[in-house]
Amino acid sequence: MKLGLLVDNLGASQLGYYVCKNTNAYLEQNPQADIRCYYESFEKTCMTPNFSTSNIIEAWDQKGPILATTESTAQKLKNFVGTKQRFYYLWNLEWYNKVLPEDYVLWDSSIKLICRSYVHAQVVRNNFNREVDYVVDNFDIEEIMEIVNNDRNE
Repeated sequence: MKLGLLVDNLGASQLGYYVCKNTNAYLEQNPQADIRCYYESFEKTCMTPNFSTSNIIEAWDQKGPILATTESTAQKLKNFVGTKQRFYYLWNLEWYNKVLPEDYVLWDSSIKLICRSYVHAQVVRNNFNREVDYVVDNFDIEEIMEIVNNDRNE
C-alpha cells in the first residue's frame, strides 16, 4: 500500500510526533507498505523517521493517495495532477477565525475529510454544511491506511 503524507514539517510538535511514532510503528509491522512524507519546511525531526521524507515539490505528480495535514498542504493538494485519492486530515481548526476565500479547501468535495475528533467534525458540519467522511484520533495510521484502502475499492 502506498500513501503520501503532506506536512508543514516533522519538527517538535504533537503532529510531527504522532506522524513519526505511528508511521514508524506501522512500517515495522507492515514492511511492504510505501509511506512517504513530504514537508514544506525542513526542520530537525522530533524523532527519527523510518520512512522517506522529501520536499513537498516532489509530491505534485505522485500517483498514489495523498493525505494533507494542514490548511497550507491541503491547498497545495488541490492542484496536484498525479493523485486521484485526496484526503485532508484536520489536526486542528487553524482556519476557524479567518475570512476564507471562495475556493477554500473545505468546500472542495474532491478532497475527503478526516477529522481528529467528533467535535472537529461537528464544527466543520456547522460552518461548511459538509459532512466529514471519517474521524481518526491522534493520527492513527492503521485506521488511515484502512480508510485509504477501502476508499480505493469504492
